[in-house]
Amino acid sequence: MKKTFIFLCASMVLQTTTSFATTYEPVKEDVVYTTASDETATKWEFYSAHEDPSPELLEGITSNKYSKRVSYFYDLFKDTYVVKEEVVPGDPTRRTVIRKPEIYNAVKSIEKALNKSVKKHEISETESEQLFYHVLKVSLAAIDSESDSFEKSLDAHRKDTKALLALFQQVNLKDLY
Repeated sequence: MKKTFIFLCASMVLQTTTSFATTYEPVKEDVVYTTASDETATKWEFYSAHEDPSPELLEGITSNKYSKRVSYFYDLFKDTYVVKEEVVPGDPTRRTVIRKPEIYNAVKSIEKALNKSVKKHEISETESEQLFYHVLKVSLAAIDSESDSFEKSLDAHRKDTKALLALFQQVNLKDLY
């Protein structure tokens, strides 16, 4: 009796899995497919609290890689995302913690890809700075926002810097002020 029951259960499970595999296809969630007409479509919206810096703030910034405005936001990005904290209170050792690592890694990948494109003369320096400026503004706005779906999309496309840049272009920034 037990052997027949086990055999019947096993055959029912096998039939169910076979019919499931033939009738249902797996569904991928949070995958963004962009087409030529869909590249600029807004998918996320973040509130930006960072305005352009005043000329007095820009005077103290020295950078030979970017303009002063982009350097200001890049320094702000690094200060916001990379945090040093004490391991144990009172202990002088500190550890480095990266807040929202998916966004941080995407920005670093985009920076590297834009620098390579400029060196290969594929895009101009001003175009590269404009793109990177938007990426920095989005990343600074996303730090205090609910950005789980954005982070999942970035993580899904982490190997493709063009797709990462397209995802940052799909973010609409609204000023708080």
